Amino acid sequence: MLAFSVFFAAGDGAEEQFLLILTLALLLAVGTSLFLGKLKLPPLPGYFLCGVLLAVSGLVNLKAGSPAANLLGQMGNVGIILLMFTIGLESSLHELMQLRRTGLVAGLAQLGLTTAVAAGVLGGLGMSGAALALSSFLAALSSTAVGLKLFQDFGLANHPGARMTLGVALLQDIAVILLLVLLPGITSGLDLSEAAKLTGILTVKGLVFLTAAAFLSRYGIPQLLRVVSHSRSRELFTLSVLALCAGIASMGSLLGLNSALGAFAAGLAVSGSVYRHRIMAEAVTFRDFFLTIFFVSVGAFVDVPFFLRHWQMLLVGAAGILVIKAAVLTLAGRWGGVPLRGALLSGIALSGVGEFAVVVANKAAASGLLSPLVVQTLLIEVVLTLGLSPLIMRVIIPATRRWEVVRSGTAQKPESGKDFSKRMREVRDHAILCGYGTVGRMVHQALDRLQIPVVIVELNAQTARRLIKEGHSVLFADISQADTLELAGVDRARVIVITFPHVELARTALTIAKERNPKIATLCRARFPSEVEALREVDPGGIVHDEREAGLEMLRLCLTAYDRHESEIELATSNLEVAEEQQMPLPHPGPDGDAPAEAGKPQE
Repeated sequence: MLAFSVFFAAGDGAEEQFLLILTLALLLAVGTSLFLGKLKLPPLPGYFLCGVLLAVSGLVNLKAGSPAANLLGQMGNVGIILLMFTIGLESSLHELMQLRRTGLVAGLAQLGLTTAVAAGVLGGLGMSGAALALSSFLAALSSTAVGLKLFQDFGLANHPGARMTLGVALLQDIAVILLLVLLPGITSGLDLSEAAKLTGILTVKGLVFLTAAAFLSRYGIPQLLRVVSHSRSRELFTLSVLALCAGIASMGSLLGLNSALGAFAAGLAVSGSVYRHRIMAEAVTFRDFFLTIFFVSVGAFVDVPFFLRHWQMLLVGAAGILVIKAAVLTLAGRWGGVPLRGALLSGIALSGVGEFAVVVANKAAASGLLSPLVVQTLLIEVVLTLGLSPLIMRVIIPATRRWEVVRSGTAQKPESGKDFSKRMREVRDHAILCGYGTVGRMVHQALDRLQIPVVIVELNAQTARRLIKEGHSVLFADISQADTLELAGVDRARVIVITFPHVELARTALTIAKERNPKIATLCRARFPSEVEALREVDPGGIVHDEREAGLEMLRLCLTAYDRHESEIELATSNLEVAEEQQMPLPHPGPDGDAPAEAGKPQE
């Protein structure tokens, strides 16, 4: 839907331009991603490179003001709109309260200190006034999409550094929203009193608009989504989500506000709904697609001759930005109580200049506040810093993991590294136990009593240290990495047990395990029906459905309270199991009026 709106907005000849640009951009993105994947490198630098190749190839005219450039920019803007929509979804009051400590402390410290340092450097280069203040602030912004995705790509979605990254990113995104509201007053060219008046009017409009969105979040949107959910049509639900995003964003534009603010309000309007996680799941695919186009467009608009003339200065600037922002965020995270490794990883993940810097800079350039030279320099710094930060994360993560092991004392064990490696190579027909929480501990104790060899993979340093002291075979590592499972002897193991319900990590680990050992038995946990289906796509082995098992056990206890005979209890539970296996819908809706079969996502 959003793609077709871009298509019709482009005017005459849009069909050929749209198909050509889309085909070239996607083919280049797929090709470079596959190539970088073979090198075990993240794909983001490849997206920027795709844009540069698209521009210099001459197949499409991407000069400023050309129809193709406008079309590519419009498609990229859709990605920003969907990004703001998902940010609004993540910005519920509950989420903000959970992240207020790391987000406020680290985020405010990072914005303030980095802006001050950037202002000192740019002021020394001759910049002054509003352009100096705005450019310094934009250099301090980080990328929400890149920062969070880096932790997901490296299998650290639940790491303390990921939580800090989310908190800082949300604070920065809210600051960008405020800046977009104030920007027309700053760039209006009016005197101070008139600019303040315009800013005040836009601020009031923004508050009224957010209030209206909050009203719709209680009276209107939930009712619409309930009706759509009862239809049990995934396509209709997806269309409704996109319609809400585009519709409320358009309302913001009609009020003279930025469409990004409208998209943020749309996400905020449904952030407290029980449909929040399902909406997120539907929107993420479209967001990632259009964000890829956005990153390609950023690379396409790079002035290659300008970069070649000033590459030394630009690289020095990128290095300075990465070092300063990483250092400031690490210190701010430690000040906010985040563990050192988490603060450092968060600092590196957020060290690049974010995509919103490009959006705001382009709007400021259109009003004459920033010169084309400044915008081009900022654009190149975005490409360089966002391209380099994933590569730095690739190097730093294993280095800090080893350092953390040493710091936690897990490296101080009676057994030498050589003896441990030899013992791991000799283990056969063993169980690989991933995670040592309550479930992992119970499984391990039972297997240990039966004298079944177990290799434990655990990312909690204190737990790993304790288990090693007790004489168990433990790897302090990440199960989503192929090297970890190879070291655990997955090719010789009988079974792999993933004891925590994290579907993406489980899918990755199961895929690797099956590639190395097709005969290995797999056991994993899932919380919701959609996660069960996702895991079955990888391997239809043993999947423990938490909600299903809890329901069966509650039914047994309930019938026991009614003094029913054991045979009746077994028959009732067997019938329920058969119904669940056949995916028969329950006869009654849930407490919120929704069909349970459509839930499939956690609710808050």
